[in-house]
Amino acid sequence: MRIHSHPSSSSTEDEADNLMNEAQVGGFVDTDLTAEAVCPNITKGECSIKIKEEQVEQDGVINDVGNGGDILLMWQKWEEENDRWMEENYALYLDFNSQNEFMTETAEQPSDLIIPLLRYQKEWLAWALKQEESIVRGGILADDMGMGKTVQAIALVLAKRGIGQAISDSGLLSPAPCILQAVKGTLVICPVVAVIQWVNEIERFTTKGSNAIFVYHGANREKNICRFAEYDFVITTYSTVETEYRKNIMILHSMNWNRIILDEAHCVKNIRSNTTRAILSLESSYKWALSGTPLQNRVGELYSLVHFLQIIPYSYYFCEDCDCRALDNSSFECPHCHHQSFRHFCWWNRYIASPIQSQGNHGFGRDAMVLLKHKILKTIMLRRTKKGRAADLGLPLKIVTLRKDCFDVKEEEYYRSLWDESRAQFNMYIQAGTLMNNYVNIFNLLTRMRQAVDHPYLVECSSSSLARSGRTTNVGYVEQTCGLCHDPAKDPIVNSCTHVFCKSCLINISAIVEQLSCPSCFKSITVDFTANDQKTKATIKGFRSSSILNRICLDNFQTSTKIEALREEIRFMIEREGSAKAIVFSQFTSFLDLIHYSLQKSGINCVQLDGSMTITARDSAITRFTSDPDCIIFLMSLKAGGLSLNLTVASHVFFMDPWWNAAVERQGEDRIHRIGQFKPTRIVRFVIENTIEERILELQEKKKLLFEGTVGGASEALEELTEADLKFLFVT
Repeated sequence: MRIHSHPSSSSTEDEADNLMNEAQVGGFVDTDLTAEAVCPNITKGECSIKIKEEQVEQDGVINDVGNGGDILLMWQKWEEENDRWMEENYALYLDFNSQNEFMTETAEQPSDLIIPLLRYQKEWLAWALKQEESIVRGGILADDMGMGKTVQAIALVLAKRGIGQAISDSGLLSPAPCILQAVKGTLVICPVVAVIQWVNEIERFTTKGSNAIFVYHGANREKNICRFAEYDFVITTYSTVETEYRKNIMILHSMNWNRIILDEAHCVKNIRSNTTRAILSLESSYKWALSGTPLQNRVGELYSLVHFLQIIPYSYYFCEDCDCRALDNSSFECPHCHHQSFRHFCWWNRYIASPIQSQGNHGFGRDAMVLLKHKILKTIMLRRTKKGRAADLGLPLKIVTLRKDCFDVKEEEYYRSLWDESRAQFNMYIQAGTLMNNYVNIFNLLTRMRQAVDHPYLVECSSSSLARSGRTTNVGYVEQTCGLCHDPAKDPIVNSCTHVFCKSCLINISAIVEQLSCPSCFKSITVDFTANDQKTKATIKGFRSSSILNRICLDNFQTSTKIEALREEIRFMIEREGSAKAIVFSQFTSFLDLIHYSLQKSGINCVQLDGSMTITARDSAITRFTSDPDCIIFLMSLKAGGLSLNLTVASHVFFMDPWWNAAVERQGEDRIHRIGQFKPTRIVRFVIENTIEERILELQEKKKLLFEGTVGGASEALEELTEADLKFLFVT
């Protein structure tokens, strides 16, 4: 039995007691731990806008026990607390599926909110108000998509308005002692497509004139920081925050916001991305993350949100040799304890991510899952499902159909030829023992086969290689993803680093910043925007020059089985209800162009949405679809339209190609099956029999944690594809 001695310090007893009390209220530690066992002393670290960090000192001297000694370090105390919690609660929480969606306590509806809150929304409000008074000072709202997370967040802001702005001086959440300009407002960060929806819902659901709203986005946005103090809501986008952070334009980062709300918070799931780093550098008293899918592929995706909330110990790096902790460990040497970075470890990785990754649902992996779900997430996250709160929601019936069709003779012949060619190449990688070293090529093979299932044009009418730097091109047979908007690139421009961007995205950002650099690799972007201007003009009315329609002979336009199947479903929809509307999703914007052209020829009015459109253009497309009774089809890529949109005017959704990640498909479904929908909704998924699409569906069922795959050409998705998975896709 070890005997641990704790140095006394009368000057820090009160602070330690306060920390202990807050930790007990927050559910992070057991009540039998002493305050000294949690934290002997806390002082604030140096101010840093880009790198937030916090250290714990003892009487001004780092407690270094690297040379031996029996003083228990802070991380060891948290470790013992976790062990104690597991011993007492493990058997109780073995059932991972047990989750109580109902809460007994509710809060009164804010007087300025004119839309009545449902029961579960009042439960959220009561919980959220308590969270903001706890050590966490925020949390994650992970309700199913379509359950009204936006209005719940608005209700919280209104409810706290009378209480007054909090002062973030605990040393737990705002380690930087530097003085930032405090503002009363809530900073909402959301995808571009959600900006107008936030503005509309605040205006529709609150008393007229009760809220001052400011949209901070676009080349001509107001940059006078004194003005921000006037607004209750400041709404901006992830791309705006990232751009300003990368260019050291610290407008948003120079404020101490009362509250930050991340909408569609899974947009920052990659802890290494520049966008995530920019978000983590913002200061506020309260922090909230809204996401219907906080975990899509990997447990590690939750870490970005936990890190954003800055929760001890889960968000921090700890030193093996002393009582030092920090939110960042990128320096070679710790600036506080001066121990090298390899002597510091990430609490989340050691106790959660690594055990689950290495052992899955067994041994220490199972222990980590219990700890994650029933101690960590239970304290910081509230999640309700449509099924669990069906009585509150009263949503109409949702019918999901998997429609299977067969190729015609020509399509079958073309696909089989491509399949044989791709499989032969795959077998070469196996024989050479280089399978996992050629994942980009393998994903290209998979993507070509998926495109061929939709329409042979997608393979035949794409150029075989990228253009040289600074020139537009119809990029390869794999649709390249813009490094700025993260959608298939329109009028793609290839930088010298080989990363691809929409021409419009580069033009828009160049109007804001003087020197462009690639957000992926930080190399300079030097392109001539005036080059090929004639080629960027539309050559077919309603379509850009980058459209696949400009590379085929329209006089001999050939349809496909998928297009004809869609046309048939649209006819069925109109026959059942003449005023019905539908959303059509595809991974490939070129396929949406082909569908658009085919439907347009038949007199069916459509609008189309993609990631390269400006906020104004997106809003115009949405307005036309929702208000024009003759416009019955909305074509969109799921990356562009699967987030934040409320399109309950439609009652049908058609998925033209299966997605690797079923959670992403559910985002598309919930554009229509949500609060405000009064019609039965019909979801149709199109699949061609005996093709790669059936294997994708099988793989979705086979894997418990789904992955993103080739959507947007994300190479990190392969981390979820094992060698066995790849072989499964290619085995006959």
